Amino acid sequence: MAKRIAVLGGPRSGKTTLIQQLYVDMKIMGYNVGYAFEYSTDYLREKGMIESIAEQYGIYLGQKRLEDSLSEYEYALTDYTTFVPYIYGRFMLGMKKRTKKEIEILKDLYILALEDIPKYDHIIYLPREFGYEQDGIRWQDEELAKQVDEAILMFLKSENIPYVEITGTTKERAKKVLELLEIDQAK
Repeated sequence: MAKRIAVLGGPRSGKTTLIQQLYVDMKIMGYNVGYAFEYSTDYLREKGMIESIAEQYGIYLGQKRLEDSLSEYEYALTDYTTFVPYIYGRFMLGMKKRTKKEIEILKDLYILALEDIPKYDHIIYLPREFGYEQDGIRWQDEELAKQVDEAILMFLKSENIPYVEITGTTKERAKKVLELLEIDQAK
C-alpha cells in the first residue's frame, strides 16, 4: 500500500509545481513514486466552468479513480485530495438557499470526505506566497483564490485534520517535505 502524500492550497499556490519537484527528486533517488494530478484542472480545461455541485461529485469520482490507481507505488503524491470537492461544493453554494438535491450531494461529499481523510499519511498545506496569475483555466481571481485558501484551512482546522504548513521556494518546500517523510536526501 502506498504512503499517500497530499499537497493542498488554493488555486495557483504552487501545489502542482511542488508535486512535480518531489516526483522528480524522489525518482532520481530511486523511490517507487506515483503522481495523481489534479483531476479538476483537466475537467475545467475540457468542459469549462463548474456550475453545479453535482459536477463536484463527478470530480470526486475522477480524483478517487486517479488516486486509487497509485496503490502499487511506495509513495503516492497528489496535488488535490478526494475531500477537496466537498470544500469547493460548500464554497460554491455559499450562503444561498440550497435545494434538497444540493443538500443531499453536499452531505454525500462530506461523508466521503470523512471516510477518505484517514487514507492520507501526510497532508501538506501551502500558503499563498507567490502572488496570483490567471492561467486561462481557473475561474478565480486573486481575492477569490484567497477565500478558497481560507475555506481549505477552515475545513482542516474544524475537522481537526493534522496537516503541516510548508513555506519557501519550491526547492525549499520539497526539501521540507522529504524531511517530513524521513527520506535521506543524500541517497
